[in-house]
Amino acid sequence: MIQYIHNSELNKEKWDACIRSSQEPSIFVYSWYMDAVCVNWGALVLNDYEAVFPFAFNKKFNIHYIYQPYFTRYFGIYSKELVSTGLIEQFLGSIPSFFKYVKICLNASKNHFFEGYSTEERKYQALDLNYPFEELKRNFSENTKRNVKKAVKANLRVEWNIAPLRIVELFRTTKGEELNTFGEEDYIRLNRLMIDCLENKSGETIAVYDEKELCAAAFFMYSDKRFVYLKSGVTDQGRGKGAMHLLINDFIQKHSQKENILDFGGSSVESVARFYKSFGAGDCVYLQLEKNNLFKLIKCIKSFKF
Repeated sequence: MIQYIHNSELNKEKWDACIRSSQEPSIFVYSWYMDAVCVNWGALVLNDYEAVFPFAFNKKFNIHYIYQPYFTRYFGIYSKELVSTGLIEQFLGSIPSFFKYVKICLNASKNHFFEGYSTEERKYQALDLNYPFEELKRNFSENTKRNVKKAVKANLRVEWNIAPLRIVELFRTTKGEELNTFGEEDYIRLNRLMIDCLENKSGETIAVYDEKELCAAAFFMYSDKRFVYLKSGVTDQGRGKGAMHLLINDFIQKHSQKENILDFGGSSVESVARFYKSFGAGDCVYLQLEKNNLFKLIKCIKSFKF
């Protein structure tokens, strides 16, 4: 039996145990992480936490909707057993009908027709770190190798354990303003999330300095043998001197020859994906699903956005 449960009524111990023992555990769906990134969230639970399906929700104009929150890539279904297309269909069919609009991403790599949903393949990039660094380095692009050498020649210095707030501020001033996506509450939430990750021993920070000036920094999350590249920032000066190339080079070197995956967080944007691929990463596919049961009048209002 699949039932809908609000997060305040979930058994968090059973929830996290289900995630941890699932075929493909993900940091995005542990209860502490969901609490950090979602204003409201709930879940569909099969029997006694045999399989779970979390989602974030909100309400606008008295319309309940499900969405994919910032600082997550996908949610999906988590189970000890392999998740079949049939099980995905059962969960999707169990979403309460009062949610009139659904736009979520699933941890599923195979496209499939789900009744009532439009689907779109999206991509992220990942690198297997379980090789000696010199072997991994051979798969770097020539441009990446040149940029690492440029950074070393410029005497850029790598340091670990920078304060999360400095990374948030660097991202905000160098990339966030350009994206024009995040509001003040989102930056506060991002900083709080990084702190929560560190407190849960699930985060790592790295920075690059040009003499005493911070010119690049990044935050990596860690869970279940997977590092996830959360957010970073680089100044114009750092970009010109290859600071981000040096940062990722040193991160890979530190964690090479260990049974981990470096998940770049990834992008379907070709220019961003090309940068990650220049370190030898390959594409991975996941699915975005959308379902619109809004009234016809609302569907026609182009300015109506969630």
